[in-house]
Amino acid sequence: MKDRSERKGARPVWMTVLMWVFFPWGLFDLMLSSVARRYKTDITTKTAIIETVAFAFLLLVFAVPVILIAALAPGMPHDALVRMIVVAALLFLGLVAAFAAMCTLTARRMLAPLKKMAERIEEITVEDMSARLDPVDTQDELDELSRRINTMLDGLQEAFDRQSNFISDASHELRTPISVIRGYSDLLSRWGKTDENVLTEAIDAIRTESANMKSIVEQLLYLAKLGSFRLRSAKFDLSETVRDIAEGYRLTSTDKTIACHADSGIEICADRGLTVELIRVIADNAIKYTPAGGTVDIRAAATPTGAEVTVSDNGIGISEQDLPHIFDRFYRCDKARGRAEGSTGLGLAIAKSIAEMMGGNITAKSVLGSGSVFVINIPSAPASGDEKPRGAKGGKSDG
Repeated sequence: MKDRSERKGARPVWMTVLMWVFFPWGLFDLMLSSVARRYKTDITTKTAIIETVAFAFLLLVFAVPVILIAALAPGMPHDALVRMIVVAALLFLGLVAAFAAMCTLTARRMLAPLKKMAERIEEITVEDMSARLDPVDTQDELDELSRRINTMLDGLQEAFDRQSNFISDASHELRTPISVIRGYSDLLSRWGKTDENVLTEAIDAIRTESANMKSIVEQLLYLAKLGSFRLRSAKFDLSETVRDIAEGYRLTSTDKTIACHADSGIEICADRGLTVELIRVIADNAIKYTPAGGTVDIRAAATPTGAEVTVSDNGIGISEQDLPHIFDRFYRCDKARGRAEGSTGLGLAIAKSIAEMMGGNITAKSVLGSGSVFVINIPSAPASGDEKPRGAKGGKSDG
């Protein structure tokens, strides 16, 4: 038979010894746990009751021995002993009452921020998550709790906004290709099956719009994922990376000149995968809107805080009215031409989101008919294998 101290749930021997040695404290702890667990009332009342009982107990521990010593003292008159007991009792009750009032006021004062937090939290709903907890004017756990709750709400708000934007953007942008596919399907169903020209046109249109839908969904999912993406910073040679990107475009865009001018030895600490994606999005956009025979120039230079990549072209350019909106989601400078060339209007949105998530930015200059210049600032971050996600706000796009 196992020893009782070894049974499951049995109290260790050392704990039992300590409870006997420090009996008043053990009793107080037991009372504290019992009251907090069993009685459903506010913390102020529980605190006042527990502290008052503990205070009364301590008074009795010190007062009773004094009274007993006085009562057993030789020559103590009976009337004096009675008066002493009455005065001690009145003093005891007065001190206990004053201590109870002090505990109640103190607890109410200390816990007032919690009540305000609870009232404020009730204002936060799925429809409106903009409310935040007011700053707590204390330098303690309540202030830390308030800041952590607000940080959590900020994260929830960003996630909720990303979800809302994804649903809104997807439903808005997918409506056109779905309508086109449905229209050609109805056309084929009614009289296009026997007409070879109609059949060919419908198949081409359905294939094109299906590809557009696939691209839109993939890019929307990528944008949504960027909000919770974890940066993985590591040192790498940006010069070599830019040259590799330019060489890849030379092999695929043979009708255009792809120039590359990168300073040697540009070493930065950043997420290499996102950096490559960022440069490619801007370069893709430049190549797409540069006619055959044109030139796209990719340059890289070191800066005091990291590096700067410039992508310029002599393509169709962007008008002054369109330039402020090119990073808006689904914004196309030329709606008809953009859709015909397979543009989803999300490319530059993705680029801006990546740049902001990495702590950088993108600027653009352009003259209609003379080309565009995009400048990407990439800061060099401390090396880390698993950085926390940044609160990148989804930018918007042209490409």
